[in-house]
Amino acid sequence: MKKIFIYTFLLLCSIYSVYAQDPQYSQMYANALYLSPAFAGAEENTRGIFATRYQWPALDASFISNTFSVDHYIDRYKSGVGFIATSDLSTAAKLRSTEAGLIYAFQAELSKKIVFRPALQLSYVNRSINFNSLTFGSQYDNNGFTGAPSNEVSNVPTVSYLDISSGGILYSENFWIGVSVNHLNTPEQSFIKSQSELAVKTSFFGGYKFSFTPEWRKKHVNPDEEKSITPTLLYKMQGKSDQLDVGLYGRYNTLIVGMWYRGIPVKVFKPEKMNNDALIFLIGFVHKGLSAGYSYDYTISNLTRASGGAHELTVSYGIKSKKSKRVSRRVVCPQF
Repeated sequence: MKKIFIYTFLLLCSIYSVYAQDPQYSQMYANALYLSPAFAGAEENTRGIFATRYQWPALDASFISNTFSVDHYIDRYKSGVGFIATSDLSTAAKLRSTEAGLIYAFQAELSKKIVFRPALQLSYVNRSINFNSLTFGSQYDNNGFTGAPSNEVSNVPTVSYLDISSGGILYSENFWIGVSVNHLNTPEQSFIKSQSELAVKTSFFGGYKFSFTPEWRKKHVNPDEEKSITPTLLYKMQGKSDQLDVGLYGRYNTLIVGMWYRGIPVKVFKPEKMNNDALIFLIGFVHKGLSAGYSYDYTISNLTRASGGAHELTVSYGIKSKKSKRVSRRVVCPQF
């Protein structure tokens, strides 16, 4: 009972606080449109992606997140369009957030080797909570939960709002850098009468692919026979929180493995804010347009292994478009 009270208290802190954080995915490039709307159409084909994440399964306050997206490249207009839907559930109080958005991205070829893709996303979001599943401090005494009625004022169980996001990526054959900015309009998302705007989330990401295939052979090698190592990083900040993911993908033909560190190991001005969150391990495969990957977050924070870490699965499938006369400018980001 004490654990339930603690988890409920922590959940209420997140509900009533000014800032809230978005759900996160460890396989950031596999769930490309969630990372940045600029990835819509970046593969120059028609692609569907599904990602699911189960975080902290050993705790009563676990989180279940699902994202589905589909995107398509329109060669004639050098444009990418996409649709993305996300659902995030906190099991402690049935706090659920459901979002559906439309994306447009434009592909500007700055030179024969450099491409820039700006993008805009408009989403409709609905948040709901089951207040009947919550318990409050007024219902506890020295002996624990009393079962007495709560003294809390009844609140609105659902809120809805329009959300605006944007992003951009700059890339060539071997590298990419990008930024995405979510909640540009800082929408009001509180269940109570006091003001609680959703903070802007800004993400910076990038990577470089080291290919072991000689340049003269690349045009004659089957895509499923790729051998490469790709270091990547993702830094994001929202409200008073920030986070760094740094690691690498390794690919040997159709097999992909990866490892990342998540946390902020160094805080120059505020050493007390240093944190170590998790080590992330990935295994997956790519074959003829079909990609699948499983990752596990091994918790190294104060939660330790009692949280159960996090399990994540992604699946994507791309249908190749008819080849155009121009040179392909596909983004080099790995699928996993």
